[in-house]
Amino acid sequence: MRVVVKRLVLMLVLGLFLAAGGALMQGREAKAGTMEVRAVWVCFYEYSSIGLSNRTEAAFRKNAKTMYKKISDYGCTDVYFHVRAFDDAIYPSKIVGWSSYMSSNKQSPGYDPLKILVELAHEQGLKFHAWMNPYRVTYDKILDPAKKKSINRILGQVKEIINNYEVDGIHFDDYFYLGSKYDGVKAKTRRKNVNKLVKKIYSTVKKKSKKIQFGISPAGNYEYSMSIGADVDTWMSKKGYIDYIVPQIYWSDQYKLNGKMTKLFSERLALWQKKNKIDIPMYIGLGLYRAGTSKETYKPDYGWSKKSNNLATQLKKIMDGNCEGYSLFAYSDIATKATKKETKKFLNVLAWIELNKTKVTLKKGGTFKLEASWKPAVFAKSASKLEFRSMDEEVATIDKNGVITAVAEKGSVIVQAYADGKFVDCKVTIKK
Repeated sequence: MRVVVKRLVLMLVLGLFLAAGGALMQGREAKAGTMEVRAVWVCFYEYSSIGLSNRTEAAFRKNAKTMYKKISDYGCTDVYFHVRAFDDAIYPSKIVGWSSYMSSNKQSPGYDPLKILVELAHEQGLKFHAWMNPYRVTYDKILDPAKKKSINRILGQVKEIINNYEVDGIHFDDYFYLGSKYDGVKAKTRRKNVNKLVKKIYSTVKKKSKKIQFGISPAGNYEYSMSIGADVDTWMSKKGYIDYIVPQIYWSDQYKLNGKMTKLFSERLALWQKKNKIDIPMYIGLGLYRAGTSKETYKPDYGWSKKSNNLATQLKKIMDGNCEGYSLFAYSDIATKATKKETKKFLNVLAWIELNKTKVTLKKGGTFKLEASWKPAVFAKSASKLEFRSMDEEVATIDKNGVITAVAEKGSVIVQAYADGKFVDCKVTIKK
């Protein structure tokens, strides 16, 4: 029986509404609203709890595989892994010493952690970005951004990484001009000095390979970022600086500011989108670590203690806006006792349906079994059962098991896998 027009119109409307959710994951190129990049930060202070510090190579590999499996199961595509946190390295470097967080005696563990991490990430289908704090030496000390030797030191380490490891990107975070030592340096001068480094890193990375990405994750407070030398205005208005940006918008929409409850996440998101003059890929840093915390922990940001749908709401806003993805801070906070409710609701928004084929060509009477599954893997365990439907059964039918049967002599029709208001299309073409 031919499907009525009203039903088709309804499906089209739903399709527009869910384009960022249901059928978002078919390609890899970042596109606005698609959440093509779904990243997570793995921080230096997590090495021990993950089982990566002071381990034998066998134990290191086993625990790294477990980490990547969990990251993948929660729908992530990219990992920003700390390789240089304090003017150090988690690999044998000729420029800096070993990270004490990876090897407490600051000696080689007898293997190359970075080589293994990159290899295993790729085996799991994840992209690996080498995360570096560009200037930080200690929590209170940084390399002087004004000095050429500082640029050369950082640049040299970037070259070590991209020349010796198959990394997918170099990733800087928000440590720029910090500490009272530089109080007398004007913001304009700070930005000028930092930009010298940023441009050099970008050109060096691109000279090595156009495929390697260079991105920066500035503080979510735009004015603060500009004041400490992170020239986000320039990076988002001129080419030749970065490939993507990840503003850390870690607040909720129930933030008490100047005595009034403020939608701080939404306001900051809108500001960053407005500042993005050249539409550079923007992935939003989300404060997973704040989820489920007590009222006093992040006072006056009360949303995290009052609600359990902060991240889900934020993801919807990101999908609706001109953004291409997100990054969660941090790995250890995925599905803890405190964050479990937030994570579950977040996955309900993120979840999509994946097909074995999105285009099928048949002859009259021919059949094809369409296979559909829920993603991410963790969500699939508790998701509703998927059903199938044809938008025009006079052209082709599809049974409850997903078997498509061509009915007409020729023509085309959309068949869908669907459940819980989400669906994904497969175009069936019938030729003589």
